[in-house]
Order: sequence, then C-alpha cells, then structure tokens
Amino acid sequence: MQQRTKVNLLKIFNVLKQYGPMHIRGIAKYSKMHPITVSTLVSRFESFFLTEKLEVVPGFSAKVVRLKNPEVSLKDVEKYLEVKKQLKGIATP
Repeated sequence: MQQRTKVNLLKIFNVLKQYGPMHIRGIAKYSKMHPITVSTLVSRFESFFLTEKLEVVPGFSAKVVRLKNPEVSLKDVEKYLEVKKQLKGIATP
C-alpha cells in the first residue's frame, strides 16, 4: 500500500474514532482531504467501514460512514491486504 494511502486512511480512522459516524464531506473537512478521496478510500476499503445513505431532505441524501470495528488499526488493514493478495495468487482461473 502506498504511503499516501496509509496516511489518508489513518486520517479517516482518526476522524471517525474521535467524532463518530459522519458523512463524507464532514470526514473530508476534518481530515483536510477532498471528498472524492474520502469516498474512494471508503469504497476501496469497505471491509472496514459501514456506510448508510440517509435522505436528509427530500431529494438530497448523505452517505454516513462509521467504522465496523472502532479498534481497527492501520496494521489490521495492511494484514488484510496481504492476505487478500495471497488469496488472489492461489485462486484458480
């Protein structure tokens, strides 16, 4: 995993641990990242996040993100990616 991805994931984890469930734009604001970056990382690492789309007002919804496990660490993510990579390598076509 690239260093920038690690840093950005850590920022997301820290925001969610400190403030609790939050919408993408809120995470982006507190982590000082672009909302698209936050959304991409949350989607890419969906094994660690729960997302829920809430209709705030008719016609406008927000994607609320929470950690599946508040105790998750960056090392957990790295272990997950390593196992996933190994499983891909032994999968038969």
